[in-house]
Amino acid sequence: MVKILDLTVPIKDGEGRLGATVKFDTPYTYEEVNWQGSYMSMFCHYGTHIDAPNHFIKDGDSIDQVPLESLVGPAAIVDLSDHGENTAIDAHSLEKRGQEVKQGDIAILRTDWSDKHWGTPKFWADGPYLEPSGAQWLVERNVKAVVYDFSEEYAARKAGFRGEECDVHRILLGNNIYNIEYVIGLSALSSSRTYIIALPLKLVGLDGSPSRVIALEGLEIANRDA
Repeated sequence: MVKILDLTVPIKDGEGRLGATVKFDTPYTYEEVNWQGSYMSMFCHYGTHIDAPNHFIKDGDSIDQVPLESLVGPAAIVDLSDHGENTAIDAHSLEKRGQEVKQGDIAILRTDWSDKHWGTPKFWADGPYLEPSGAQWLVERNVKAVVYDFSEEYAARKAGFRGEECDVHRILLGNNIYNIEYVIGLSALSSSRTYIIALPLKLVGLDGSPSRVIALEGLEIANRDA
């Protein structure tokens, strides 16, 4: 039996980051027109979302151009739950823990950081992070996407960071490896392999999109050899 696990963080009015606040509004109400209609605005890189290459690679593909087959498929969980506050995740860590990762997989880097600290300043400021050598390991492993439950770019915790400082994003997106960022609930995954579906909105020309990310537990294809 296949079990669906929702790995998506809830999005609430008034949240946000980098000065961009999530805004919900309901101009059409039952009191006024006897039906409800709302709108929202938010930063494309807040909450559970997917990065497109043009987020850090000038003239790279936008989110509407990202092939969906790169965001759906068998995935390997790399258990890094002992990598806590301000701990670097480098190539050595991934080589030691990531032997389940196969060519063409989606790699899931599990630290449980979001489960502990999502919605607090600590999530952004003090979490584990991915070293450039770890990003290069993922390139050499030839994965197609990476799922994170932490903020992987160390430079992004600094105010006013610039694109040239963000080596991890540039390495991965420059190799068309897509970041599926800020998921929750990875500790509920019961085995070392699963099946991920991450679908962005088709936002023409934009650099990322909020996404509903789910894992299908017990799907036979997740355990087949690549």
